[in-house]
Amino acid sequence: MGIKILTHGDTDGICAAALARYRFPDAEIWFTRPIRLLRDLNTIEPGTAVMIFDVAIDEANKDQIFQRMRELAQKDEVLYADHHPLPPGTLKRDFPVTQFALDTGASSSELAFKLLIQDPKSDMDRVALWGAIADYCWDTEFVRGRLDKYDRRTIYMEAGLLTQGLGEAAGDYHFKRDIVIKLAQGTPPTEMPDLVDRALKATKREWDIYEYVKKHVVVEDNIAIVYDLPVGSLGKAALYALGITGVDIGICTRAKKDDVDISIRRRTESKIDLNELLRHVTARIGGSGGGHEGAAGATVPANLLETFLDTIKREVSPIKGMGTV
Repeated sequence: MGIKILTHGDTDGICAAALARYRFPDAEIWFTRPIRLLRDLNTIEPGTAVMIFDVAIDEANKDQIFQRMRELAQKDEVLYADHHPLPPGTLKRDFPVTQFALDTGASSSELAFKLLIQDPKSDMDRVALWGAIADYCWDTEFVRGRLDKYDRRTIYMEAGLLTQGLGEAAGDYHFKRDIVIKLAQGTPPTEMPDLVDRALKATKREWDIYEYVKKHVVVEDNIAIVYDLPVGSLGKAALYALGITGVDIGICTRAKKDDVDISIRRRTESKIDLNELLRHVTARIGGSGGGHEGAAGATVPANLLETFLDTIKREVSPIKGMGTV
């Protein structure tokens, strides 16, 4: 019944999908997220090969996701490659799939290249590098070694254009699917005029966001918060909040109907595990959250935003000794 690629819609997920599409040119490309993975798996008929990239396992649906993977793997191949931390109490051996790769220090693109590209000298390693750079996963032996094959300034330029253009595309999955196909065909980002135009617009908008953060960021305890960002990347606004204020944690929010989307970033030297923090906080107060140690996100009901922020403040506040009164 063919092959289906299920991948996240960010640059790392798209590059991983492009490497899979290069290996299997007729594969279908679906974009998904942790909260939608179970629903998407349930729509796939047994007998279809499935490849999943850059999609964390939603803790609330873990058992059902694994059961569906098991059902699909009984009839055909199921590949899972990801770099997000596993849900609490989950081991790698728990995954009922036929091919598996998980490394929190590497990009999903790197993992896809290692799993799927049979020629280790293939120039498709450029696609893996672009995905790794986009997700800040450049400190691996694979990336360091492959960068020596090229002028790294060129690789970084291509990665920047790809990341900016895809960020501007947001939920335009038709456009993103076209980018996957072009990358799989060996076309670099600089030869995709529509992508370059989007990248330039996105970069201009980012400087506007930077100025917005400068004017609206507020510092509460050791946290810099930007409330209800009108447009643009929540994650980058949270990162700008760190740099502008010098605190350890940056948070940016955006309201949507009855929920609030939240991105949170930390300084590199900070020891706070944001993935664990958001998983625990949202499990206790409501909503969903997770990601990586240094960059994570959450969605909480709008009426619980204040509770969420108060809880985060208590968890990340520095230990204070008794001073003079």
